[in-house]
Amino acid sequence: MIKLAAVNRNIEEPNMLVTPERLTYLVLVADKGSFSAAGREMGVSPSAVAQVIQNMEIDLNIVLFDRVAGKAPQLTAVGKAMYMQALEVIPRLQAMEKRAQAFQAGIEDKLNIAVYGFTLFPSYVDKIAALSSKFPELTINLMDVEDITALSVDDSNAADIIIAPSQLKQRHGYDTQIIDKLDWLVVASPSHLLAQIRSRLTYQDLISHRQIITAESLFAEKHLVESLRLSPNLLYCSQFYQIESMLLNGLGFALFPSHLAEKHFAATSLVELKMEDSEQQPGWPIELVWSPSLGPAGRWFVEQFVEL
Repeated sequence: MIKLAAVNRNIEEPNMLVTPERLTYLVLVADKGSFSAAGREMGVSPSAVAQVIQNMEIDLNIVLFDRVAGKAPQLTAVGKAMYMQALEVIPRLQAMEKRAQAFQAGIEDKLNIAVYGFTLFPSYVDKIAALSSKFPELTINLMDVEDITALSVDDSNAADIIIAPSQLKQRHGYDTQIIDKLDWLVVASPSHLLAQIRSRLTYQDLISHRQIITAESLFAEKHLVESLRLSPNLLYCSQFYQIESMLLNGLGFALFPSHLAEKHFAATSLVELKMEDSEQQPGWPIELVWSPSLGPAGRWFVEQFVEL
């Protein structure tokens, strides 16, 4: 509930006719159905509630409620219009108040989390959902790690946290830890020619078919992309959603993260191509990278992966 704090009366104030307090009383009377019920909610007398409403009506020169003895007050047409606007305004004011309280408690207002399409596992999404629930006033900015050209703890637009395949290089000013492994499966659409072969496939079987593969980028460097190449016939995609879409439309086969393939297997939209040598493709280590300047919300999120 919005509570108005005392202010220094030496500072000139604008003559506000519609205040958060007045809007709160308006909504409570309409929702609770009486001045007495609204008063109980606010911890004041019914006459105090009636006085606030009456003063607003006088100042605005309008009638907000039709009052008939023995009946619940009913919103007038203009009262309904103001009530609907108040329903929009009050939550925003409450959010501003909570955000100010979060600042006082040292909780950051924004957290930039950079993820890679191949490693946005369902379990990681669950952790982001838990972060959102625990810190409702926190603005969570999900970024694509492909858009991160450089990291600096002093850059407000840089990632605070990264979840992506390890690049095995120094992250100056950041803390890092390997948290998981990305296991690859060879997959294709059920309609693809390779999916029609019942026996186990060899990698020689793959080279005559088009492979859908991630394109080289600032993040997916040449050696990473080359480690995924199984065919000379390639369809490069710059984003993960493009790889997924091309696969589902039967344009080729691809190496696909096992964690993300499960939903497609369940929906029979993709099938695993069983290989004779299933151990040939090593997993990629997944790295969690975080700034040491994280606030309470960011540190709580990191602790869902590692012990700080």
